Amino acid sequence: MENKDLMLLALEEAEKSDEFVGCGVVIAKNGEVVAKTYNMQRKTNNASAHAEINAIGEAGKKLGSKNLDGCVIYCTCEPCSMCLSAIIFAKIPKLFYGTSMQETFPDNLPITLTTEELLAHSDHKIEIEGGFMKDKCSILLRKD
Repeated sequence: MENKDLMLLALEEAEKSDEFVGCGVVIAKNGEVVAKTYNMQRKTNNASAHAEINAIGEAGKKLGSKNLDGCVIYCTCEPCSMCLSAIIFAKIPKLFYGTSMQETFPDNLPITLTTEELLAHSDHKIEIEGGFMKDKCSILLRKD
């Protein structure tokens, strides 16, 4: 599958979310889907049930490894610091995201540490393509 197709799958996942901000994630390896899910903190009463965390857990189980070094992650929203840390620990080398944290929470960022600041303190380097399919991803931001 192509990058665009994988992000479209992440968007389909985001549409399943009942959260105020619907986020969806797909993890792929060699163009094949390994995991896909969405954020479900309220549904599960679990503050860490972000889409990225859920997908990393699912991918690790499927691949039989905590290291996802051959994978690419597609996120409709820029990962928060918790999720970006999980991406770093999982050794995922490439990230595509649609909308930025600033666009997602313009007046109420829960943590103001930026992606660049966090990555500056990591030995694991991630190739990032932000704003990927931003227009489509932005539609899911503020659900009423």
